Amino acid sequence: MLDLSKALQFSPESLEANRKGQLSKEQAKRLAGTCFQPVFLTWLFAVAPFLVWTHITSTRQKISFLDAMPVLIHDITHVNDLFEAQGKMAGVIMLGSIVVSLAIAAIIAFRVSLAVCADVVDRKVTVQEGRVIAREETINRPNGRDPIEKYFFCLRYLTMPVNLAAYRALEAGSIYLVYLLPRSQMLVSIEPKMEDTPEMLAAQAAASSFSRGESSSTRIDDKEHAQNDQAANSDPSATQVPAQPTSLL
Repeated sequence: MLDLSKALQFSPESLEANRKGQLSKEQAKRLAGTCFQPVFLTWLFAVAPFLVWTHITSTRQKISFLDAMPVLIHDITHVNDLFEAQGKMAGVIMLGSIVVSLAIAAIIAFRVSLAVCADVVDRKVTVQEGRVIAREETINRPNGRDPIEKYFFCLRYLTMPVNLAAYRALEAGSIYLVYLLPRSQMLVSIEPKMEDTPEMLAAQAAASSFSRGESSSTRIDDKEHAQNDQAANSDPSATQVPAQPTSLL
């Protein structure tokens, strides 16, 4: 359990929060960094070149920033006018920087998982129970380079990517409680299911009998009857019928 918690980066406090169906603050903070950072970078690369070139246009033509925005859009959509006004080299630099920046933004946007972002905002956790199997997948690469190795936890229809440390820490074929984010099905923590001890079974039986209406007074009456029966068995004279006198004819 200690090896699993280190490999999957969850603390006892986080596990306790997951048992209650909640994502802990520690987990939410860590996931937010991996989720919202690509969102910020996408927005930055998509908007920054337009802001920069709008500022440059405003400075060149000595107009306000808001007035420079329509001018920039006109220059981008009318390439010939842009080349005539600023020259081919300046026009190519402007258009090239904007296209490259938008391409980078698109590449980063494909790495953004909207499901994970929604799970982080909602902070809900679901639990699945069953036999978990660790699986390894090897992808061979050309030119004799080292193969790519991937590791997974498999629970029925679920396939959850993990690292090598988690793969080695899992006890294969055991029953586990797996805590997941509901939309993205991302694994946040895991723990082995504890078997029912005799004390737990006795407590469950007592609770079940109480729910059926067997009160303590019934058990006391049964105890009193048992004590009376035991006293009667220990005193034979108490159970003997007195002899009836016979008449002499």
